[in-house]
Amino acid sequence: MFRHNLPLKKISLLAATCGGLLVSIATLSQAGGPPPQQGKPVSQPTPAATPAGKPVSEPMPTVSPSPNGMPSKPTTDAPPRFPMPSARVTPTEGMVVIKLVNTTNAVINYQIVGVTPPRTLGEQSEIVLQNIKVPITLTYQRPDGGLLLVRPQATAMPGMLQVSFGATTDLGADTKSMEIQEDGRVFLN
Repeated sequence: MFRHNLPLKKISLLAATCGGLLVSIATLSQAGGPPPQQGKPVSQPTPAATPAGKPVSEPMPTVSPSPNGMPSKPTTDAPPRFPMPSARVTPTEGMVVIKLVNTTNAVINYQIVGVTPPRTLGEQSEIVLQNIKVPITLTYQRPDGGLLLVRPQATAMPGMLQVSFGATTDLGADTKSMEIQEDGRVFLN
C-alpha cells in the first residue's frame, strides 16, 4: 500500500511546483516583468533617439512664429550645459596677479600646478602671487581636513584676482581647486 502512493505523491508534488511556477510567470508577465534591480546597473543604456536623430535627454528646440507668420530661429529654454564662472579677471598680456587671503584660523596648503611647489599660507594671512601665466589650476586644502569656502573676486587693479579662503561646515560649498582659463573665466572645482 505504501509503495503505490509514493509515485502519486511525487507526481502531486511535481504538479504543485509546476503550477506555482506557471502562476508566478503569468503574474510577472501581467505586471510588466520582474521588479527593478537595486544598486548600480551593470551597463548603462544608450539614450533613445527621436525622429530628428537627437537623444531624448537633450531639449528639443521650439519654433515660435515671427510677426509675419513665418517660423523664426529655434530656441531652447534649457539651462546652460556648463557651470557659470565664479568670477572673471582680465589677464594682462596673458598674465594675472593672484592675491590669496586666508581668513581662517587654520593653515592652508596650496600649489599652482606646474608653476609653484607646494606652499603654505598661514592662519589669518595673505600673499600676492605675481605674473602667473594663464591658464592655471590652483589646488588648496586644509591639512586638518576642514572645509573651505573659497570666494574669488576681480579687484579694481586690472589683471588681479583676490581669492578669499573662509571656513565652512557646508560640504556642498567645499572645493579643492580653482581654474583660471585663458579668457579670464574662473571656475571652482
